Amino acid sequence: MPWSNKTVVFDLDGTLVDTAPDLHASLCYCFKQKGLEAVSLETIRHSIGHGAKFMIERSAKLSGLTLSEDLVSELHRLFLDYYVSHIADHSRPFEGILDCLDYCTSMNARLAVCTNKTQVLAEEVLETLNLSSYFHAIVGADRASKKKPSPAHLNEAVGLADGLLEGSIMIGDSSTDGFAAQASGVPFILMTYGYLDDRLDEVNCAYRLSSAKELIVTLEDHFSLPS
Repeated sequence: MPWSNKTVVFDLDGTLVDTAPDLHASLCYCFKQKGLEAVSLETIRHSIGHGAKFMIERSAKLSGLTLSEDLVSELHRLFLDYYVSHIADHSRPFEGILDCLDYCTSMNARLAVCTNKTQVLAEEVLETLNLSSYFHAIVGADRASKKKPSPAHLNEAVGLADGLLEGSIMIGDSSTDGFAAQASGVPFILMTYGYLDDRLDEVNCAYRLSSAKELIVTLEDHFSLPS
């Protein structure tokens, strides 16, 4: 049965696209410009999903660095200037994502992106990777009235995709995604290959998947359940 009354909402970083390599390169660049020691890729993976400034502050803290507010602001500026020019040098969709998007499109589902990236950066990475055309709505942090984990962000993404919360599902890799889904009454699929964080034990996950190749079967099973 077609999914024309279903809406599938994706987080971006760590769910649709492995953006960590380019985020890491950009962070190392801005740290180097200020004479700071580079942070590891593994450190940055656990700092993604809350916006660039948070990522800078948390990555520094996890690396034992103390930054002043002025330095964080300067690093943020340097980071954005570099990142926008290198946004998809190494970033790629996770294996299985394209098949899932193709299948959802063939089933006439509404598709949306709900991300704490800024609108410009979200659109840029999706356009560069030829993913934009799949989505009926792309809603970055600054396009939403309040960003994730607020349910408003998810609600607005569904609405802008001409969908309804009833019949929607959220796919993400962090507690930020899970809390937004939970507060909206929307089932949540946790992608455990993503960047994760230390609050996921507080999230009610309808499904936990280790690969995007499992998404098609999971969505088929979920949408076939009695409403």
